[in-house]
Amino acid sequence: MVDIAAAVQGFPEAAPLAGLSGAWKWSAGRFHFALALSPEGDRAFQLNCRGTWEPDLAIAVLTFARAHSETVLAAAPLAVVEGFASPTATPFDVVGAAIPAVHRYLEFDNAELNEVCYAVFPGYRCEFSGLETQPEAVYRFDSMLDPANLQRQPSPWVRMRFDNPKTGAGSIGSELGIASAEILLRELRDLELADGAFIELENFRGETRRVLWSGALQLENGDETRVMQMAELLAWAHRFVYEGIDSAT
Repeated sequence: MVDIAAAVQGFPEAAPLAGLSGAWKWSAGRFHFALALSPEGDRAFQLNCRGTWEPDLAIAVLTFARAHSETVLAAAPLAVVEGFASPTATPFDVVGAAIPAVHRYLEFDNAELNEVCYAVFPGYRCEFSGLETQPEAVYRFDSMLDPANLQRQPSPWVRMRFDNPKTGAGSIGSELGIASAEILLRELRDLELADGAFIELENFRGETRRVLWSGALQLENGDETRVMQMAELLAWAHRFVYEGIDSAT
């Protein structure tokens, strides 16, 4: 079994993290790294920061992860721990966690240590569905969540498929695929006056809706259809993907 403390203390510039026992910090260029032992001492939680080091937030995340280690270590492939209160102005409301195969933080520096290390980072509830496959989790972690940015805004979980004969844009296949809120809102704007155009979308709660143009903008939920104006539709979409609320007001 890897000696986590010895391995971390072997990193250049590694030193105890002030304010948290059983934890260390080291830096490399613009990146700062903090790692804390799990309560049992056989696993570790690592937080990365790019740019300005924010010790209060880092310690809060690591402390919260340690206090909820059972949930963090059950990540498959991601975990979300609710109830977090950010000590900074950035309104994070959860702590996210990723398994070693998703984050790969230490894969090249110390592969053995990487296998017992879970990435933890401040996040937002709307970013996690609990339905992520491992490939989806890797894509979200590497390309969308930006977990090392401790001042970032939410990147909501969105899956969608769409087709728009007017613009020629569309997705491939019958399955919903990972998308961003920005792409969703852009395609919603392009629906107007586009006969035969549609969007199927899913939010972080696993709720699905269909939006189409058929003489008017229509929002479908099963057998229920609502006719909307564009401003109303965009307001609805924002709340649906950021808050999980099916309302335009």
